[in-house]
Amino acid sequence: MNTARSFIDFFLASFRNDTDEQNAKKLSHEFFADFVWYTPVKLDLLESYLQEGRIDLFYQSLADLKYLIEFSDNLNRYWHVLRAYSEALSRLMADQSVKGATRLYSHYFEKYGDRRALRNEHWLEKKRWEFLDELHSTMKEDELSKFILKYQLILTENMKIYVSFLMALINEVQKLQTVPIGYKIKS
Repeated sequence: MNTARSFIDFFLASFRNDTDEQNAKKLSHEFFADFVWYTPVKLDLLESYLQEGRIDLFYQSLADLKYLIEFSDNLNRYWHVLRAYSEALSRLMADQSVKGATRLYSHYFEKYGDRRALRNEHWLEKKRWEFLDELHSTMKEDELSKFILKYQLILTENMKIYVSFLMALINEVQKLQTVPIGYKIKS
């Protein structure tokens, strides 16, 4: 509920700052109705990209939901892990070979530097390095195919968790706002 309240308060304040009270009320009502109606549609589209194996489109489209990371630690955490896995898988699938996997590992190793075991390693860092360590140990084409399938499943599971947090936010926003009947969200 705190997530929904902070979400609503933030956008109400932003509309009040930009316009008169009557127009702010209209804009905020439209924004929240659109959020409740279109966000599940975006989630369905993202899930269809995963089902079709279109990780590149998933990665690109996920950017539309970035603004939500500010309102919840869980939305932040899972959005970032979805983004990281989908970017890496998209690159890996574009050059699905052991040489491509080696290049990808080198790219990330150069980008993030040498790994040092951290006592309280951040959750996302741990996930990133588990992925990269496993990728680095992939030496055959059939291992690479299994690796890709495994991480597509992991990506799908993380998406389910992300969707559950986002749908909880949508439901709370709908309860706290008077959204028109025509904008009923899916269960």
